[in-house]
Amino acid sequence: MNIQFVFLGMCKIFAKRWNASVDDAIIAGLLHDIGKSQSKKEMLSLCMRNNITIYDFELWGNPIALHGKIGSFLFEKEFNKNEPERFNQISHAISCHVAGSDDMNLLDKIVFIADNIEPNKDSELYKQFKDNSIDSPDDYLKLIIDKKIARSISKRRELNPMTQAINETLER
Repeated sequence: MNIQFVFLGMCKIFAKRWNASVDDAIIAGLLHDIGKSQSKKEMLSLCMRNNITIYDFELWGNPIALHGKIGSFLFEKEFNKNEPERFNQISHAISCHVAGSDDMNLLDKIVFIADNIEPNKDSELYKQFKDNSIDSPDDYLKLIIDKKIARSISKRRELNPMTQAINETLER
């Protein structure tokens, strides 16, 4: 099973299901991991040279988590900006697909959810996706965030501040 095709298929299905731009979901989906093209050292260097926020857990424990922010930076540097609003939405979806954001729009949620329920990451949520048993993006977000928090606690890792912010937003 080619995970990239599965991921893009989920982006397309979610976009159709929730009335979002299928084209934008596919573009963001294709480019969401572009930051992984950089080494950990290069990611840290790009962040420092370009004033990209680095949290302690990214610096000391999980620098690969920076790939969303780096991907957004690379996207903004390399791609055409003829449609600024659309360009910014795609860039934001790439940026927050790793940890999310407390101000996620629908495109952000689509890419974040699809990335987190890939069959090799969460087979239980992927099965629920296949069964169409979860209706709304916020229902998916709550399940994903709860799992991220539980995993962070069980592994005694620092929780990403954005993950905590999403949790607080969803609890309101």
